[in-house]
Amino acid sequence: MKRVSAGPKYLNEKSWSAQLEDKVESVATHFHWAVRNCEENPKELKNVLLNIVEHYKNNHQKCHPDSRCKRDTNYEPKRIILSIPIAEKLLLGVIRKSTIYTHPEDYVLAKDTCYVESFNNTMNMFQDKRIAFSNDNYQARSQLAVCHWNENVDRDFTSIWNPNRRNAPRSNIGKKNYKPPTYNYRQSIWARQINSFY
Repeated sequence: MKRVSAGPKYLNEKSWSAQLEDKVESVATHFHWAVRNCEENPKELKNVLLNIVEHYKNNHQKCHPDSRCKRDTNYEPKRIILSIPIAEKLLLGVIRKSTIYTHPEDYVLAKDTCYVESFNNTMNMFQDKRIAFSNDNYQARSQLAVCHWNENVDRDFTSIWNPNRRNAPRSNIGKKNYKPPTYNYRQSIWARQINSFY
């Protein structure tokens, strides 16, 4: 998307368009929304993605009934309305070349990866990639990582930090300040070890 939203002046309205410069982040938001609201239907996902162009042309006939552009009678677009055919063509090209559009069946389930990423971070805490562990040590560290993650994965948070970043509005959703992790699993492991002797 960045390739068609900025570039050298002599290629303006050829390989990029100034009308797309404010849509990089919002098009990504549309993609996320489309994946989550396609009702696991690949055809519907493609239709919703194609409607992005119409939405930015200020034509909201096919927009979702719950979207603000349909509900709010006083809705006015925040983004530049697409009025130049080349801008429309470039945006349509980006959508049609995207992996989500070409392989919609792989994205209709809209699964979050946050838990996978969280677990991977925990594994990295216990298994430093720069250190070569023996097989037994590696196995033990893997099991400790699983115990640690299971105990702390959904722990409470004390507050939410809200950064104010004008240039990155999607980052303004807030960051949770979590309570310190607990290590009760260590006591449980020790108790089991002792009980195995007696």
